[in-house]
Amino acid sequence: MAAVNAADVYNIEIVRIPGSKAGADVKVPSVYLEDILLAEIGGVRDGIIEEEDLMDELESANVSRKENE
Repeated sequence: MAAVNAADVYNIEIVRIPGSKAGADVKVPSVYLEDILLAEIGGVRDGIIEEEDLMDELESANVSRKENE
């Protein structure tokens, strides 16, 4: 899963919101980075973001990487 692998590399929090709580205008599933829509069903990337694309988006957004432990 792209998000889990990205969370191993970047300082990000993965939040899963059920469709019933997401709001009437939100297509589920959707993937956001802050307020940027990265993927949504029937729209951008048809709801699926590949790991490489997600990593590129995080890098472009200057999200900090985790330090090696």
